Amino acid sequence: MTPEPAAPPTITHPTAPLPGSAQAAARPFDVLGKTYEDTYAHLPEQLAAITWLLARLPEAARVLDIGSGTGRPTAERLTAAGHRVTGCDVSQTMVDLARSQVPGARFQLADVRDLAEAPGSWDAITAFFPLLQMRRSDLDETLARIADWLVPGGLFVLATVPFDGEEAELTWMGQRVHCTSYPAEMFRKVLESVGLDVVHEQLSVFYPDFPGMGEEEHLFVYAVKPGGPPAPAHALAGPYPLPAGHRGPHELSETGWSDMEARFERHDVALVVDLLDRNSQVLDVGGGTGAVVREIAERIGRVTTIEPHAAREAAMRPLADRGVRVLPGRAEELPFSDGGFDAGVATWVLHYCDDPDRAVAELARVVDRSHPEAKVVLVQGAPDNELIALWNRTCADLLGEPRDHQGYLLSRAAAILAERGFADVSFTRARVDVVFPEAGAEAKAAAAAQVLAAFWNTGDPRLAELSAALLPALRAHFATGTDRFNDDAVLLVARPRCTAAHPAPAG
Repeated sequence: MTPEPAAPPTITHPTAPLPGSAQAAARPFDVLGKTYEDTYAHLPEQLAAITWLLARLPEAARVLDIGSGTGRPTAERLTAAGHRVTGCDVSQTMVDLARSQVPGARFQLADVRDLAEAPGSWDAITAFFPLLQMRRSDLDETLARIADWLVPGGLFVLATVPFDGEEAELTWMGQRVHCTSYPAEMFRKVLESVGLDVVHEQLSVFYPDFPGMGEEEHLFVYAVKPGGPPAPAHALAGPYPLPAGHRGPHELSETGWSDMEARFERHDVALVVDLLDRNSQVLDVGGGTGAVVREIAERIGRVTTIEPHAAREAAMRPLADRGVRVLPGRAEELPFSDGGFDAGVATWVLHYCDDPDRAVAELARVVDRSHPEAKVVLVQGAPDNELIALWNRTCADLLGEPRDHQGYLLSRAAAILAERGFADVSFTRARVDVVFPEAGAEAKAAAAAQVLAAFWNTGDPRLAELSAALLPALRAHFATGTDRFNDDAVLLVARPRCTAAHPAPAG
């Protein structure tokens, strides 16, 4: 009997992963590794999107970074700001790099399509270019799941390359990839169909610094899930927990303020003026010595200011020649009709008001929410402001006064403004220093004790006692070799919730 011929051996040939699979999406990034970060980590629009998030996220927010790459810049910046970041990526190379570069975040090897997140799990989700290598059916489903995963009021930032095609084969950074997308105008429709409000869309062109690469068109979209609290419990509106109520107004001393103002190095004023660059009808509340209104008028041509103190009002009247209109009035009762201005500003004012809630409501009333540049800008002290901390530690108990809490004022203002239609509330820090150039630590301490006591409590019969009580802490402070105190500020900017016609700025 003739035996059957032996079957030929089976030879397995390596095959390319299927387009749209996690393996196909991972392969180019496994090859590129750190080169991808070197090429794409400094996109101005991506950095602006991260800044937009940082200004709006609640304290210690839970953030999911889809397609987290090497962890830079997204996870790195968000983690540095105290947020709890989880990154997911299909590339083991990228996950390994991210874990080594951003140890404060958590990274997992995972395809977003396989994640099983509970509804309302995340305060924010970012997706910078990770959704291009999946079919449209998967893209649509992923965006719907992202909307479900966000808490009410949660934030979503998407970046992609817009075009009309599915599984289009192309060469990118020397790698063959299959990409899917929509035309730019479709992304708004898709996001709105899954229940998100699109507040910002921006097209830009990028020229990658990589051999053989041409220009790329990028689309950046910011979206918000409806609902949630009227304003975020932002870290810059802390420290938390907040007090139950307002401590009452501080007394304002003209002499004390003048001596203090000469020592300021202020970076908050320039930030305020930049915010008003496209406004034309600005109201400033509490013009003071005119330091802010002078700069506003110089930039946009004119400004109106209300000042309750007669001496200060009179001192500012010569500024009329420079475009500053000065009127008497109180923050709590602004003498203007509804919607008469396109921006309202109050810098370092609320803690002097008898009723700061009413003062904020009045600012909201007189700003026209329909104007494309409508905004209210408030400036108060930062939660780690050294001078406020010094007053609380040393002066409050001695004077029998409640402690100061600037974050309470900012939190209340944010909620009041949101309730009145200024629902896009952001918080950013501004550097302010108070400088004592006197020679030697003892001379600096003596000058600071006199200036600060007069600034805070001119006319108090215990002024000398207060100055003496400040000296030990001031000596210790200046013994470190510094010549200044941190008097940092927080800028609260409240705008009407943006639409396609009124895109959201980065700050």
